Amino acid sequence: MYRIVWGVTLLVGLKLFAAGAWYKEPQQISKGPKDTFFPSFVILKIGVFSNSGDLALAPTISESKISSHCDTAISSIAWVTHRLSENETLKPEAGKNLGNRLKKLLSQTCFTAVELDIEPLKEATPWLATFLKGVRETLPEKIKLRLAVPVLSPRSLEGNFWTLRDGVQAMAWVDGLDVMAYDSGAKDSSEFSEIFKNTFFFVMELIKQTPGKDIIVGLPAYQDKTKLHKLDAENLTTVLQTLKPFTPFQIKPLCNGEIKLAYYAGWTLTKKDQETHKKIEEWTHDTCKKTS
Repeated sequence: MYRIVWGVTLLVGLKLFAAGAWYKEPQQISKGPKDTFFPSFVILKIGVFSNSGDLALAPTISESKISSHCDTAISSIAWVTHRLSENETLKPEAGKNLGNRLKKLLSQTCFTAVELDIEPLKEATPWLATFLKGVRETLPEKIKLRLAVPVLSPRSLEGNFWTLRDGVQAMAWVDGLDVMAYDSGAKDSSEFSEIFKNTFFFVMELIKQTPGKDIIVGLPAYQDKTKLHKLDAENLTTVLQTLKPFTPFQIKPLCNGEIKLAYYAGWTLTKKDQETHKKIEEWTHDTCKKTS
C-alpha cells in the first residue's frame, strides 16, 4: 500500500476532529482551504527500506526537496515501507540503522512522525518488538514512531486480521497505530460493515488503555479493485452507515483527535466519495457537538 494521507480538521467547541489522506508525491498535496480537499495532516511516501534497514528514497523524493511541501504548514508523517518475504524477520540492528537514516533525513524538516508500513504482518510477533525498539532508540524524541497494521477484528481471515491482543502489544511498542480498515476480503457491504464496526470498537478500547497515544483509521476510498478489495463492499458509504449508530459518548476519542480518519488515498477520490466524505464530516460535526 503506497499512499499520502489527506486530512481536514474541524473545531467542535474545544474539541478537535481530524481527517487525513495518503499521498505518493509532494505536488499532490492541497495548497490551501480553497482546494477540494485541504488536509490537517498528510502521510507522504518517503521510500522503501531493506532487511538491513537501508532506506531507498522514493523516485519523487530527494534530500534537497523532502521539505518542499512544508510551506503549507500541514502536519506531516513520513511513510516508509518494507515487503516481507516468506519467513523473513527484521533484526534490532536493522531498526537502529533505519532510525539513524531517518534521523539525518527528517530532523530539520516539518515531519513530526514516521509510519512504518511492514507487510504482511500476520501478528504482533516478538521480532517486531525488538526491531521497533531499535528504530525508536535512534529516532529523535520529537519524531513519533507509528506502525501500520491490518484490520482489527475478532473474525479470522488468515493474514488480513489482527486481534485486540495484537493491537495492545503493538501499541506498547510505538507512539501510535495506523489501522488499515480495508483490504479485509469482505464479500459484501454487510460483512464489511460488521468488520468496520469491530475495528472501531477495538480502536476505541485501545485508546482507552493507552492514554497519550492516538490511532489513525484508514478508510477505503480508492478505486483499485484487488483480490481483497471489492468496491461494492468496502466503500465510504458503508463506513458512514456503520458510524451513524455510534453515540456521542462513544465517539469522544474521534471528536478530540485521539482517533483520526484518513483516506486511502486522497488523490483517487471519486465525485461520489467526495460527497460521502462531506456527509461523514457533517455527521461527525453534528454528533461531536452533542458531547459537550
